Amino acid sequence: MIYERGSGTLTWCIGLLSSDIKDKAVYSKDMVVLGKAKDLEFDPADMKVTYLVVQFEKEAAKELLGKMIVIRHAGGRVPVQLIESIKDAIILKQPKNELKGSFESL
Repeated sequence: MIYERGSGTLTWCIGLLSSDIKDKAVYSKDMVVLGKAKDLEFDPADMKVTYLVVQFEKEAAKELLGKMIVIRHAGGRVPVQLIESIKDAIILKQPKNELKGSFESL
């Protein structure tokens, strides 16, 4: 399960389906679990993946999305430019303390 980076979006290689992404753990560069991947967002005009939709864990949502009250989880959009690798889990390029403000809340 490999991807290639191309102009700020992900280009999928043979062997990786969008269904392979669902429910993969998402980690920061310093291996802090942030949540689980739930979906991909495509730009239909460019036919490219632009965002990874993540269900953030309660504490990660509070810190990274600025949510004051989170009952269990909160959704957010992660720009694909922040993805370092996709294998057994999804690893982002930055440590948790550098990710605040990088995501859009859903």
